[in-house]
Amino acid sequence: MTPESQPPDPGPPPLLNRVPPPLPENLNEVQRLIGVFVSPSKAFADIARRPRWWIPVLLMGILSTIYINAFTQRVGWERMIRQQIEQSSRSDNMTAQQREQAITLGAVAAKAVGYGAIVLTLVSIFITAAILMFMVNTLMGGDIKFGSMMGIVSYGFLPTLLVAALSMVVMYLKPPDDFDIRNPLMFNAGAFVPADSAQWIKVLGGSFDLFSFWIMALIAIGISAAAPKIPFGKALTAVIFPWVLYVAIRTAATAAFG
Repeated sequence: MTPESQPPDPGPPPLLNRVPPPLPENLNEVQRLIGVFVSPSKAFADIARRPRWWIPVLLMGILSTIYINAFTQRVGWERMIRQQIEQSSRSDNMTAQQREQAITLGAVAAKAVGYGAIVLTLVSIFITAAILMFMVNTLMGGDIKFGSMMGIVSYGFLPTLLVAALSMVVMYLKPPDDFDIRNPLMFNAGAFVPADSAQWIKVLGGSFDLFSFWIMALIAIGISAAAPKIPFGKALTAVIFPWVLYVAIRTAATAAFG
């Protein structure tokens, strides 16, 4: 067959005959919540497409309220504040009456803060999302909307549900005097710091926490899913830098005023 007798090239198939790529599967809420723990890449890809933040916040608020209520009955805020004041260097300069007044006022304030868990959770997520928006969009050239970042951060905080559940188990296994609500689980370096160490050392050690690193990794996965041009390592850097700054400020403040 000569070249002149060959049939012409039909070219690409007509547009109507092309098969469109399959659409990503939309996850229901239960699949999302479970997926954050077992398949975070798939879960956060869905969260990035359909951001929603209020369901994780509500779950964390409910479980936090249950935990705080259990702590109030099992341990008590006055016991906690008394232990903190007795361990503080400032207690040496207080009279017995001043110490009791400080314990009473501290217990009232701590209880109010404890029961405001859902508000504190929402504020923490909002601030974290705002900081990460600056890190990712302004400094790294990302294009993540604030609603999407709120969804990423709120779902990234889900391991705190496991922290609260495990803390309640430990609280009922330990004598009330031995339970420390500031560091209930031995998943951080602070749990291995000697009891007579300076408070700032305990705070610094407590910051190196397995669950904190888990949360940061989840948020980095979510950022990378929402902004594919930002790889996981770069997203993790955007998350870790503000955390390091926060730990440094908190440790310095404790050393100065603790």
